[in-house]
Amino acid sequence: MVDLRIRVLTAVLIVIAAVLLAVEGSWGAVLHHHWTFIALIILFLLSLGFTAVSDCRRKSWCALLSHLGFFLVLCGGLSGSSNRTDANMWIYLEGQPEHMAVDRGGNVVLLPFSVSLKDFRTDYYVDGESPRQYTSTLAIDGRELRTSVNHPCKYKGYRIYQSGYDAVNGEYSILKITRDPWLPVVALGALMLSIGALMSLKRVWNSWKMPFAALALAIVFGTVSVARINFGTLMPALRSLWFVPHLIVYMLAYAIMAISFVAGIASLFCRRIPERFSEKLLSTASSLLLIGMICGAVWAQQAWGDYWTWDAKECWAAATWLLTLAGTHIPGKRRKLIFTVLAFLAIQMTWYGVNYLPSANSSLHTYNQTVH
Repeated sequence: MVDLRIRVLTAVLIVIAAVLLAVEGSWGAVLHHHWTFIALIILFLLSLGFTAVSDCRRKSWCALLSHLGFFLVLCGGLSGSSNRTDANMWIYLEGQPEHMAVDRGGNVVLLPFSVSLKDFRTDYYVDGESPRQYTSTLAIDGRELRTSVNHPCKYKGYRIYQSGYDAVNGEYSILKITRDPWLPVVALGALMLSIGALMSLKRVWNSWKMPFAALALAIVFGTVSVARINFGTLMPALRSLWFVPHLIVYMLAYAIMAISFVAGIASLFCRRIPERFSEKLLSTASSLLLIGMICGAVWAQQAWGDYWTWDAKECWAAATWLLTLAGTHIPGKRRKLIFTVLAFLAIQMTWYGVNYLPSANSSLHTYNQTVH
């Protein structure tokens, strides 16, 4: 009875988080800075902590990796938000070395080093018009370093990203400079979550056949998706090793979610369809959505210096995953079916609906930035 109450309480917390993310993703309201959202995260941390201890006692390693990994991601994100340096710097060719940057609030950030721009180069594809890469050659305290899109340089614990440039005369380069002491904690948590998600696929289907079948489907969906991409003029931000797996895993998750939705509805009218089939598909889609989201976060960290920006599509992707997660936690066939339907509808918003929301104007996923 106690375990049932914990599962219901967990599902309620997950649904509240999904609703808040959907609201922020739709209207761009900065809810994640509000005390209620922070209180919700703290409740999540307490729930995950107690659950992880219980998993350890029961030697449920798959659940332990997932719960402890989620705990580390939330803890690292919450703690790192106040200790993080995130500022932009404009440096000119043949200009004076700069040691000051400006954060998002317009405040000056003093850096423990000086940066000067020795050279800025734009590489083009064979058509001579489509940019392939942007590269800044920097002199930092006498050392020569290069930074380009998806390939930031590192110095004294800071990461320096190619963020923008002078599109008219090419006289200056815009650098994004970040420092996040909690990033290793978040990365470890994401790794544990990924391993837990893969182990969950095996546990749900009681064999490795489903993961291999999922891989085969991923190759099919990936081939169809990638075939539509013009790699001959791919923008610099998309030239990442994480772009293809991020796309493939999400496409596969969407397909499985659609099958789960159809199977769940059909099971209400046809007894031949096993009740557990739709639930297994829902759990599989949940694991794949998580892996796809983590691939996207790693890609974003390498390209833009942020693994999470509260972007419209990011918020809806997280809300979709949380709805599938709630469906795997809450008991009862009808309740699970409700969450299957909600998650399927949320996927439609994530895939194309966000393009019509008020928050879409400031979305990074429109790739309307200078370097992106």
